[in-house]
Amino acid sequence: MLRVLHDPSDQVAAFRVKTRTPECSEALVDALSSLAQSMDVRDLLFELMNGTRYLDRRSATIESSEAARVAANVSRLAEAIAEFCDSSPNHSLAAYMAHLDLVLLSGEDEAPAAPERGGDAISVMTIHQAKGLEFDVVFVPSLVEGRLPQSGRSQRFVLPPAVLEPLVRGREDVVAEERRLLYVAMTRARKRLYLTRAEHYEGGRRWRESRFLAELRASGAVLERSVASAFLPTLTLPARGEVNSRAEVDKGDLVLSFSAIQSYRDCPRQYWFRYRERLPAAQNAEAVQGTILHEVLRRAGEERRLGNAITPERLHAMHAEVWETSGFPDARRAATFRRLGLEQLEAFRASGGFERTPDLLEREFSAAVDGFTLHGVIDRVDRTDEGWLIIDYKSGRPLARARRDLQVALYALGASTGLSLDPIELEVVYLAEGSAIRLEGVPKLQAEARTIAIEVAEKIRAGRFDPQPERRKCRLCPYRLACAEAL
Repeated sequence: MLRVLHDPSDQVAAFRVKTRTPECSEALVDALSSLAQSMDVRDLLFELMNGTRYLDRRSATIESSEAARVAANVSRLAEAIAEFCDSSPNHSLAAYMAHLDLVLLSGEDEAPAAPERGGDAISVMTIHQAKGLEFDVVFVPSLVEGRLPQSGRSQRFVLPPAVLEPLVRGREDVVAEERRLLYVAMTRARKRLYLTRAEHYEGGRRWRESRFLAELRASGAVLERSVASAFLPTLTLPARGEVNSRAEVDKGDLVLSFSAIQSYRDCPRQYWFRYRERLPAAQNAEAVQGTILHEVLRRAGEERRLGNAITPERLHAMHAEVWETSGFPDARRAATFRRLGLEQLEAFRASGGFERTPDLLEREFSAAVDGFTLHGVIDRVDRTDEGWLIIDYKSGRPLARARRDLQVALYALGASTGLSLDPIELEVVYLAEGSAIRLEGVPKLQAEARTIAIEVAEKIRAGRFDPQPERRKCRLCPYRLACAEAL
């Protein structure tokens, strides 16, 4: 039997030795199962082909024409796996199988239902599915290099020569086949045809236009028009260096929260999208999880204020009730998030998190600070022998120290000014880690936070919304598709 090894390279070596004999089918399955836990799915396919000598054995038992077809099919599978890895950060076998499940559920290979005659509806389909159909108006999106024509197979994936050869032989025909595919799409239109492209799609890189567009221009049959921010027709982006004429003060009192201040510090253009133009941003699974945990903690705190003990059973019931009404956005990860959330809440309870009775819960404050209003909501305030303890719950990973200190210091500033709480202590509870951090030097932190907030408020009043693109931040920004400066 194959022994379990800690070094993946040792696992591969053991696999190759064990699979040299034809009577190793059971060991082969065990070996591949072990490799699949840690190996890139592209390398896993290589080991499968190489270890089983699948193509050699098939070639020895079937006709040459059939052997060529088998090799071509394996090559196409390898190419499909490489395409998946190019677009997915998770290259595991499990991730690829989940991808295949989605493809099957989508009915991608099924012929689309014919549109009803006279019906006022939009049909969305692949070019292959559109073969044989016609429509008055046809839109063909994404005419950029890498999508139409599609990019080649990843160069990081190396196959045995028997698999690679059909790919090399067919490379010259790939562009021609993609060109024919575009011709099929274009000839579906009876009256109007729209070919579209964009410089930015999901992600940060800029896309080059398809080479086919140059060929179409040469025919003289193309009418081109540039559309800026077509999906935001009323949005006028301030130019770099421009002072925006619609100063915030013209709208009334300037109100800033920690989120607004940090958003501006990350990128003034992001602040402009979110707080000036009020563009919505979809909540991800982590944000919804945080909302769920905060609501359960609020309800548990209210129970303690009524004198009720928080038992594991009661905590579980509250979590289940909040979860069922949350509308969690990721069905595939829902069970995991639900389990982890309950574990974090139970760990907080077991560590004595509900032993003290909260004095204030989800307390909103508004405080006047040098010409603007500081607004926020404090998770919890406990009365202590020395004064007041502000507690801020964190459901995600620990924040950078500067960001964490600014947030809770702004809460302390708002609580002392708007709620007349003094003196104040600050504590940050990391639910995922089961830890709590008590901050030192609160008066100094308050003074620093006040200075930062005033500086941000002055720049907003001056209408300064220049973008500050940074690759990591741009990738996380919910408005990157609307921002021409995004990286």
